[in-house]
Amino acid sequence: MRLGIFTSGRRDWNVERLREEALRRGWECHEFPLQGVVARLGERPRVTCLGRDLEEFDLLLVRWVPKGSAEQLVFRMDVLHRLENLGIRVVNPPSSIERCADKFYTNSLLEDAGLPVPPTVVTERREEARRAFEGYGEVVVKPLFGSLGAGMLRVKEGDLAYRLFSVLEYGRHVYYVQKFIPHGNWDLRILVIGERTLGMRRVGRDWKTNVSAGALPEPWEPDEESREMALRAAEVVGCEYAGVDLLVGEDGRKYVVEVNAIPGWKGMQSVRRENVASLLLDHLEGKG
Repeated sequence: MRLGIFTSGRRDWNVERLREEALRRGWECHEFPLQGVVARLGERPRVTCLGRDLEEFDLLLVRWVPKGSAEQLVFRMDVLHRLENLGIRVVNPPSSIERCADKFYTNSLLEDAGLPVPPTVVTERREEARRAFEGYGEVVVKPLFGSLGAGMLRVKEGDLAYRLFSVLEYGRHVYYVQKFIPHGNWDLRILVIGERTLGMRRVGRDWKTNVSAGALPEPWEPDEESREMALRAAEVVGCEYAGVDLLVGEDGRKYVVEVNAIPGWKGMQSVRRENVASLLLDHLEGKG
């Protein structure tokens, strides 16, 4: 098996675990920066990176899509689509990465599939954002694109809402205003790998529950309802593996708040006996 991994170019704990497991199995494993790809039309090789023909690989795993200009991001995703069209297995599929990168698109797909999501208003009109804030009383304002909890603000004061919406209006941003769901500063993360699910509880120091923001992972085994919600969410966005986040309100109702198409699992591994990298490669090899 020849495995290529698209990385950020920096040290990545997850990539290191994948490389170790791949080499243990006797696989050939190479890392590539997605921003280093060269695409050609009308000649061969058609897609290369670091001098390697990417069509030689059995599997290309996307561990990171670097930030860049709109044009750079479109080209990087175009390259992934091109590789897929050439018959190379790309995981996760580029269409699922695009869906999950856009919070509105993700949550609209989830809601259309019957999965519960928090009440949310998305608009380019400041007045509509103000009405949403006043109607919900307390909100979380999020960037449309983003991960790891970066850029999210909890707003419950009118003056702060006014100043924040002014900044967003000046920057020509989209208002993504989501009702704040009291959740005791914890949530549930389910890692979906094919039909398998692994779970953990994340306990935050404040309302943010991302491990990258300092939340502590705790052991938790998904109940049937949570497992089915996570599997359905991953299926809706087209992910072979995914990190699905569930928020449990004070009334016990569960909401799907995010589906991550490029999830890390360092926190998950710290509270699980299973070798997550091994399970992922088993799935990619067809043994899952």
